[in-house]
Amino acid sequence: MVDVTRAAAYAADLLVRQHRRIEGLLGEVKSGGARETSFAELVRLMAAHESVEESLVHPAVDRCGAAGAGTRVHEERELLATLSELYELGVDHVEFPGRFGEFADRVAMHMATEEVRELPIFRHAASTLDARRIAAAIELVETFVPQREPVEGETAVVAPPLPLFTRLCDAVDAGLGRG
Repeated sequence: MVDVTRAAAYAADLLVRQHRRIEGLLGEVKSGGARETSFAELVRLMAAHESVEESLVHPAVDRCGAAGAGTRVHEERELLATLSELYELGVDHVEFPGRFGEFADRVAMHMATEEVRELPIFRHAASTLDARRIAAAIELVETFVPQREPVEGETAVVAPPLPLFTRLCDAVDAGLGRG
């Protein structure tokens, strides 16, 4: 049981670490500093994070007996759709700050719900196989989201959120198998 708990705690900690990174990027985009670079990193990170959650985390949480995983998937799909709308709008559009602020609030609420309702159950009831798959998938998709300082004058380039999410889900499924 100790190995199961340790593996699940490690996987859950990786998810929470990504949540904190998403929160930081939301704040950077809202503050308007290096908005384009921060938004590009946010798009990549959210696509990577949500691909692991949809492919592996939520099915594992369901197997642990937690209710509401289907609701989280629905919320994530809505968040990714809104992220796509923001991507199409562009960070320099006059409506971007207001719409992004609403989006950021919804993302924060979604992540808090996962951390309170799902991750405690996952930490105590996940199988070692699920926990190891999730940790490996997080480490895999993080290679698509390098953390680095923006370079002066550099244009941030990123694929649109939904196609990126789909490709990452496919990569997770192909590399680790659907949970």
